[in-house]
Amino acid sequence: MTKISILLPVYNDQDFIKRSIDSILNNSFKDYELIIINDGSNDSTLEILKTINDPRIKLFSKENSGLVDSLNYGLTKCNYDIVMRMDGDDEIKEDKIKTQLNYFKKGNSILLGTGAEIIDNNSRVKKLIDVPEDNINILNNMKNLKTSIIHPSIMFYKDAIIKSGGYDSKFDVAEDFELYFRISKYGNLGNINLPLLKLRKNDDNISKTKSKTQTLNTLIARELYTRNGDIKFVDKKNYFETRERIEKSLIFSFLCSLNSKINDHSKESINNLLMRLIRKIVITLLKYR
Repeated sequence: MTKISILLPVYNDQDFIKRSIDSILNNSFKDYELIIINDGSNDSTLEILKTINDPRIKLFSKENSGLVDSLNYGLTKCNYDIVMRMDGDDEIKEDKIKTQLNYFKKGNSILLGTGAEIIDNNSRVKKLIDVPEDNINILNNMKNLKTSIIHPSIMFYKDAIIKSGGYDSKFDVAEDFELYFRISKYGNLGNINLPLLKLRKNDDNISKTKSKTQTLNTLIARELYTRNGDIKFVDKKNYFETRERIEKSLIFSFLCSLNSKINDHSKESINNLLMRLIRKIVITLLKYR
């Protein structure tokens, strides 16, 4: 029987961490270790974690240093070749692990994501997220800033991530987007277009709290990997040169201004429509710079 590691970084997730862990413990697949990295939470997260007793749980606490550092640290604590990601405010369907692992072992991808249900703070389903399933369409979506791979849904070979250099701290808030481009050098990316993850969306999500940084780092990764062609760990010189160029561009200023106004004043349905329009405008402008 294949055993896997589940990597769960947490930071101030007191409101949802119990639901998240319960969805893992109640899953139909049982042969895993659950590696929890507490990134210096200053709410009740750690106290809640200490009340959950299961021999498969391995809890590590450290000073707060951010998600990227927690992920890289967590990978060193994972004992099995196959790792599944999870976030402290999300939940998974009861057959997610078994279903995803079966697809993963039978397929030819080094990293496999899934579709998702968007849920609110009461775990009520609001809508579905569809994802492209094959490597070519995933990379095309990434180049066009469309939905590609949902980070907390992924399952991957640990060695592939480690050999590629791990998560890059320079791409804070867009570390997953940059990683997918980089590891595509080592093998195919894939998705199962089934809503096996319950992805919680609220005003605390990074897409709202750090939208400017996320937009900037996404554009930097896209430019470096689509224009250079040589996929490798980005050195600081290339990163900061590209960052400076994008930050000075009218395109970036335009995007951030619109994004801020949309987040502040629009309802979710209008927000989604306008953001799709903005992405199309930005991609068109980037092509003709």
